[in-house]
Amino acid sequence: MGDKYVILSTGGIGYKVIVSPKLLNILSKTTTLVKFFTHSQLNMREGTFDMYGFQEKEDLELFHMLTRVSGIGPKGAMNVLSVVEPKHLKAAVVNEDAEYLKRVSGLGPKTASRLILELKNKLDHIDMGDMKGVDLGQDGQATEALLVLGYSATQAKEALKEARGKTLEERVREALRLLGKR
Repeated sequence: MGDKYVILSTGGIGYKVIVSPKLLNILSKTTTLVKFFTHSQLNMREGTFDMYGFQEKEDLELFHMLTRVSGIGPKGAMNVLSVVEPKHLKAAVVNEDAEYLKRVSGLGPKTASRLILELKNKLDHIDMGDMKGVDLGQDGQATEALLVLGYSATQAKEALKEARGKTLEERVREALRLLGKR
């Protein structure tokens, strides 16, 4: 296991599978078999065969949608999915919040706007549940950071209720400290 990938061993052959930090965290904590969905791609320019893994089939479908957006390749799509929860991505697209999307490393203003334009009517399958009026501000960012680290939405929200701090970093650090005690 690396910092962004796992080795999938099958038939005596090991395949490097690039996964999100959230899935990597889940895989590192379990000793049982885990099923995940993959996408393989031959990269002619770099001469590599890349494989990407996802915990849910819906994440794989979202990955495919993101790679169809001009200017977003497989690495960029994986970067988006590593940082942004699908529900928050849908909220940003529906609300046309390019500023939120520009926070993802590698997404500039043009690409963020293009992503919104091209995905506007294609994300209907993502259930936003009780997230009407999703907060994409500081609380949303702090929650997102904890989700990426593998904590559940409930754990993140509970910890952030108690966390004190003036800046986003201070709140996340305090929430992690509180979660570590539980």
